[in-house]
This record gives sequence, C-alpha cells and structure tokens, in this order.
Amino acid sequence: MGRVSRVLLSLAFVSSLALAGCRADVSGLQLATPAEVAAWQAGGDVTVCDANNNDTRTEYGVVPGATRLSDYAAYDVTRELPSGRDHRLVFYCHSEMCGAAADAARKAIAAGYGDVWVMDEGIRGWVSAGLPVEAVESEEAPS
Repeated sequence: MGRVSRVLLSLAFVSSLALAGCRADVSGLQLATPAEVAAWQAGGDVTVCDANNNDTRTEYGVVPGATRLSDYAAYDVTRELPSGRDHRLVFYCHSEMCGAAADAARKAIAAGYGDVWVMDEGIRGWVSAGLPVEAVESEEAPS
C-alpha cells in the first residue's frame, strides 16, 4: 500500500471516528485549552509534554519548548519529567480523538505528580488557535 493510500485510509478512519463522536477518555483529568497553555508558558512555570509520535510531529510540528516524550506509554518518568512533583505538567497529543496525552498524564499522576493537565485539543487545536509551532525533521529522534 502506497503512502497516499495509507494517508487516505487513515483520514477515512479518523473521519469515521469523528462522525461517531468518539473522543479520547479524559475522565478524571484536568483539561486546559491551547490559550491557557500558552499563557502558562509565558509565565514560565509549566512543562509541556508532547506525547505524539515522530510522524505527527513532522506533520504538525510541536509546541515550542515542549519536552518530546520518547513514548507516551513507556517514557521514563525520572529522565523525561522534571524532578519536582509539584511542577505543573501539560500533556498533549494529536487531537481530541487521540488518547496518548491522557495515558501519559495518568502515568505522571501515578508517579506522584499532582499538577497534571491535558490539552485535549492537541497539536491540531494549538495550530487552529494560531499559536506558533517548532518544525521537526522526519529523521529527528525525540528528545
């Protein structure tokens, strides 16, 4: 299957989920809008964590200054997150349909972080809000 066919198939699948009203399970999590996250960044007391894969990062870019998790489910909490458990963390992924940010946030909560948020609109919501992104090259490894 060629790249164009895979992309079209993926778009059809995502569209069918949207029509079905499927959203990621963010129950029990604190939600933040892109505007709120941008304001927190301007204040300097937040770590924004990108839970996307490299293909999504290459396509949409990343929130400037975001920590790019190695893997949304298997990232190393002690290596990839700040040491202060009271530090504000915001996780995001692709969009409301993606559950990677919620999974990554729950892992941080389980590790003892208390000020954990999910920007459930994801990088698509960030871009739609007209906020800046950092470009990512396709061969670049997550940091």
